Amino acid sequence: MIHELKASERITTSAIGDFCPYWTILDEKVMVADTAEEIISIFPEKKRIIDPVAVIGLLHFNYIPGNRTLIQGVQRMPWRATLRGDGFIKRHAPIPHANNYVGYREIAQNLQELLEEELYNAIQGYRRVFLLLSGGLDSRIIAGVIKKIEPQLNAQITCISWGFLNSRDVVYARKIAGWYNWGFFHIPYDCKLTWDNIKRGAVWGGSEVAGFNLHGLSWFRNAKPEDLVISGSFGNSLGRAEYNHRHLNDIKIEALSRNRMGLLHPSLPNGLVALIENDRQTAWEGTQREPDWVLNELNEQENYLRRELCHPKNYIRNFCNLYEAYTNNKVVSYIWSISPECRKKEVYYQLLKNLDSKLYSLPYARTGVAPDGTRELDLSLRVRYHEWWKWLRCELRPRLEPLFFSSGLRKLNLFYGLNMHLIWKKWLKEPMNKPGWGLIIAEICSIELSRQHFNIQPCSIKIYRRDIIADVFKRGLKKTRNCFLKTFK
Repeated sequence: MIHELKASERITTSAIGDFCPYWTILDEKVMVADTAEEIISIFPEKKRIIDPVAVIGLLHFNYIPGNRTLIQGVQRMPWRATLRGDGFIKRHAPIPHANNYVGYREIAQNLQELLEEELYNAIQGYRRVFLLLSGGLDSRIIAGVIKKIEPQLNAQITCISWGFLNSRDVVYARKIAGWYNWGFFHIPYDCKLTWDNIKRGAVWGGSEVAGFNLHGLSWFRNAKPEDLVISGSFGNSLGRAEYNHRHLNDIKIEALSRNRMGLLHPSLPNGLVALIENDRQTAWEGTQREPDWVLNELNEQENYLRRELCHPKNYIRNFCNLYEAYTNNKVVSYIWSISPECRKKEVYYQLLKNLDSKLYSLPYARTGVAPDGTRELDLSLRVRYHEWWKWLRCELRPRLEPLFFSSGLRKLNLFYGLNMHLIWKKWLKEPMNKPGWGLIIAEICSIELSRQHFNIQPCSIKIYRRDIIADVFKRGLKKTRNCFLKTFK
């Protein structure tokens, strides 16, 4: 939905976890939209200019940091912010951190009570509730909490899981649903769904992340506007201070290289990296003299979680309501009052033990080992619930190759054709059991799909063929000269 924000109107986003609308100023009017597709479509085609800073950020992080999108002048609202009808955004201070030392049992007990209150309030008024359930710890905790408060609810609970039928994630999710007498729906995950998601991610999502992150979310076309979906994606980060398999104590804000993978054109100005740094630092606007670990957590939350994890999940909002568990202000305030030294897996283990011994003894899909030490004995169960990197290399390669080497993509004035050929060859030689270069290739192909659909225009940065040729010979790449000349023929 597209909305013109009047002078007297305000839009305010929550402190954490909520949807961040798109907005732009067009013909002196502040326009707000729910999707990239909606906001880009109202732009005149001549103004749909690629943002090189966003592209560099996407290829470095696998998401676009800050508030940029693929199109210059189109922004995402940040969390904890108010947008006024005159186009001014005010950032509010983040929920404060403290460094209190608390025992695991006390944290688990308090967290359970807060989650019970949060989920009771979130579910009130909904008759049908869909829980995104996997074999991880976060969603099973939410399942255990909902089971505790179920007698107080007037809702039908159905669990949704996607992936290979014999994967640990699907098998464990089905078990939990069976224990609790809840409905269960399995969404098959295959090559066709992956390709459909890449196309959705390019058009609906504006290529802000690789489209396969949409997973099985298209199933919610079957939902009704009055339904509620509950996700537990914030559990790892808020419950046990883990971000992308790394504990907060082990995270450092990495320095950016201008062209780490050599994919971008060497003529791009070095100053673009400074703009990315500025974008990333908006995560801790409103803080004063905070220790590094606080800045690291705000960075992970407002860049990684907001831009990479939350963005695909917002696809659900096209069809029904979505609530991200663990993001109530009371929950976050309590967790962030505790030292990261105390926010560890032991809190989760104690919480699962309190909720349900069956959840405590069910193996963790990632490791095959339960919190109580029980090991998975069925070696036929798949550890991974999908194999998108294999599907990209095999079935989808004929669709990706013309996108990756498209003349229209080269005309965006961003990519270095020679290295794109080299990386494509590296990708084809990689072991088949890991994503490797496939993620970057999928992102670039998604950009090309967006370019084609929206007729995105190149940026104004000029590319000089003489500079490229000099660079080729300087680096001693004579063997690849024929490939290079073919690229720029």
